Amino acid sequence: MDFSLSSDEQEFTESFRNFCKKEIHPYAEEADKTKELPRSHYLKLGEAGYLGLLHEEEFGGQGAGVFLSTLAMEIVSEYCGSTFFSGGASAGLFGLPIKHFGTLDQKKKYLPDIISGKTIGSLGVTEPDGGSDVSGLSSLAKKSGTDRYILSGQKTFITNAPNADYCLVLARTQDETGKEKGLTHFIVDLNSKGISRSAAMDKMGLKASPTGALFFEDVEVPEVNILGKLGKGFRQTMQTFNAERLSLAAYSLGVMKACLDESKSFAASRKSFGKPIYQHQGVAFMLAEIYSKYEAAKWLTYNTAWEMEKIESEGKPSMSLSGKCAACKLFATTAAREVTNLAVQIHGGAGYMDEYKVSRLYRDTRLGEIGGGTSEIQKLIISGSIMKEN
Repeated sequence: MDFSLSSDEQEFTESFRNFCKKEIHPYAEEADKTKELPRSHYLKLGEAGYLGLLHEEEFGGQGAGVFLSTLAMEIVSEYCGSTFFSGGASAGLFGLPIKHFGTLDQKKKYLPDIISGKTIGSLGVTEPDGGSDVSGLSSLAKKSGTDRYILSGQKTFITNAPNADYCLVLARTQDETGKEKGLTHFIVDLNSKGISRSAAMDKMGLKASPTGALFFEDVEVPEVNILGKLGKGFRQTMQTFNAERLSLAAYSLGVMKACLDESKSFAASRKSFGKPIYQHQGVAFMLAEIYSKYEAAKWLTYNTAWEMEKIESEGKPSMSLSGKCAACKLFATTAAREVTNLAVQIHGGAGYMDEYKVSRLYRDTRLGEIGGGTSEIQKLIISGSIMKEN
């Protein structure tokens, strides 16, 4: 495996890091307090090329590989987790399924503005009565006439729901006689008649990335807004979750890198008993643990990203990597939770104060073990995958 970057890729990562330092990091703390991520952030991310990394050039994307995209996600997560989650929900969870399964007309209509940051997307899968049980969802789209469906139901815990322009909604489908046709994705304009949404929910962390509920009451959705084929929504969702799990591992790397930097700086400047606290064995051991967990998670994540890029370059679906993506997410998100705890401990009383970045990192990282399938679901996926191996 060769993780080295080309000169163009190195130039991009350096310029993107400088962009995040200048445009994202200075506003992360304020955004957390105001619980708002300005739409201008999406435009800036679009201008920087971040939102279009995995998208095709003909629609305004960069045409980059999975590995470079993973590095970029790690970088932005180091500076602002809310920016990572909302940007990822728009260009990733909404945009990538359209890239992989959409028609040419759908790509032309939705992707350029999503990639540029002019519009915001979301993915609607989770429902009030079920999260991990995707196959058991109850939202229903019933065929009406020759060219439309009537959608009713509710989605909750949806990133970007309060401010998104579009949502990729997964629903059960029926024909006009009531016969079940499986799960299907519909591209839904959230300004359509019959749609309402909740205010942004109060959360433990990632406060600037709005999460909310969507309500659909007899919403007319044109048949041309079906993504891919009727009844193929479950498999599409599972492929999307693979990419999401890798991205959550990348997010965890960014959090751990930030914890390492913050902890090193604090341990060098803070003194007790006449010397910097990093010279005390207890603090030194915690710094060593942070570094080791970060490095271990980094190489598992990089390896998974490298393998996914190789598979996709060969035109193969990433479903064969489901077990590895799940293991990557499980390990990295668990390590990130442990690392943020250590970082707060190194900071002592200061770490409990919101004025220190590690306090926000501690709150923000908790979602990693829940979103994209809980850690317990990842273990089921991993065990199922390894038992299929010869």
